Amino acid sequence: MTYDIGRTLADLERRLKAVEAQSRLKSASLDDTALVVRDSTGSLRGIVGQQGDGTTAVTIVNGAPPPTPATPTAAPELGGISAGWDGLFADDAVIPLDWARVEVHASPTDGFTPDAGSLVATIETAQGGIVYIPATTPQYVRLVARSTSGTASPATAQVGPYTPKPVAGEIGIGEITETLIADGAVTTPKVFANAVTTAKLAAGSVDATSLKADAITGKVITGGNINGSTITGATIQTATSGARIVVDTNHLSVLSSSSTLLAEIAPTDSYGRSKFVTYKAVSGTEFYSALNAAALTFGITGATDPSQEGRVSFSDLGGGAGIPYELSFSSGNKAGVAPSLVSMYSASAAAAEDSQIVLNADKASALGILEAGNIKSGTVTVSPTPDVPTSVTVTGLGLSGTTARVFLTAVTTDPYTRVRGVSVSGVTTSQFTVWLTRTTSTATNIYWIAIGT
Repeated sequence: MTYDIGRTLADLERRLKAVEAQSRLKSASLDDTALVVRDSTGSLRGIVGQQGDGTTAVTIVNGAPPPTPATPTAAPELGGISAGWDGLFADDAVIPLDWARVEVHASPTDGFTPDAGSLVATIETAQGGIVYIPATTPQYVRLVARSTSGTASPATAQVGPYTPKPVAGEIGIGEITETLIADGAVTTPKVFANAVTTAKLAAGSVDATSLKADAITGKVITGGNINGSTITGATIQTATSGARIVVDTNHLSVLSSSSTLLAEIAPTDSYGRSKFVTYKAVSGTEFYSALNAAALTFGITGATDPSQEGRVSFSDLGGGAGIPYELSFSSGNKAGVAPSLVSMYSASAAAAEDSQIVLNADKASALGILEAGNIKSGTVTVSPTPDVPTSVTVTGLGLSGTTARVFLTAVTTDPYTRVRGVSVSGVTTSQFTVWLTRTTSTATNIYWIAIGT
């Protein structure tokens, strides 16, 4: 028989094409072995087939940490709390394909780190869910995601603490306090007849609206309140002796423990004024202060003339629109001597816009430095050209007023012999120019005072 090598090659080519057209592992098998999967760095990422413990499985290993879940929700429940995950991840991360579950961790410790001891439940669906956590103490909650290789994500921020709602069997005697009872929760049908006794009523808690009309009879009310009634022609006092307050038909008095008058409210005093008065004795002299509608006065008991009182008073000087108001301080005076008086006006005349203060006194003293917005002073140095008038301009005065005057003097021991003259020009409320004529070029200080008017 003749061997045809061409036919043989053609047959082999046909069979090779048939093999290449099939799936690569269509007829393959793993016999008592495993197929390993590695990433681009050569690290082991999966084992398919026979495992080291004799079982057959697909095992994923060395996976990257999954993204952190979104912050959990939590709420108190009967006998515990509920915790939920909404199926989302922090920073809008996408759920990885090797995601396995979300672990729910709870602990009574603030700032706890999730571990096996704090794991209380898992959420196995990527849609999220809510789990119930039995507890008797307030709990904090955090979530951790796991991949199929067991790698954990960073834990979420904790939420809480959430206090479990007590169940009936856990409420002991005395554990329901006032703060646990909602306002209005206890109504009349829930109060046992005669259960509220006198000792259970707070002082002042029963007012007029809680009393039946004509429920109180008799002549004496001890330690009670009288509301909505008129008492005429009587004396009301807090005590019969010692420190007390007394209200009689024409004034209210405050008395000391020795029955000395300390203060009173009188409809009319010896000058026909309604006022509130306080008294104090110093070195045998009794002083008083009195407050009425437009004045606060100070004086000595027994004074017969209001001008002898020191006073702070307020008034308008005409009573019409645009009329200036006056606030005055008076020292008071003895007979034949004028008082010191300070008067402050909102304006010098009707419709004027120039508030002012007027001081009336025989003399006034300032113990410190007296400053005014229309007075400025200083020193300017002029470096002159010999025998030539030389100038320096002083700026930034900011004087109050519309015009100004400036006074100058040269600081020198050589008047006229060397310093021939000092003068000023260009005076305004904001600046002026100093002129110095000197026979030498010696720098000379000039003292100046500027006054705005």
